[in-house]
Amino acid sequence: MVDEWSGLADLLANLIEKYAADLDIADMPDTKIDMENKVELLEKE
Repeated sequence: MVDEWSGLADLLANLIEKYAADLDIADMPDTKIDMENKVELLEKE
């Protein structure tokens, strides 16, 4: 069964696959660690 979102999902998957190397996604900072650090700083105040 093909739903109305499958076209969008295919488009996004293709764009991510095409541009992942250019965007250097593997070297992006870990936002989870960054958010944990911000929470710790806020708790100290």
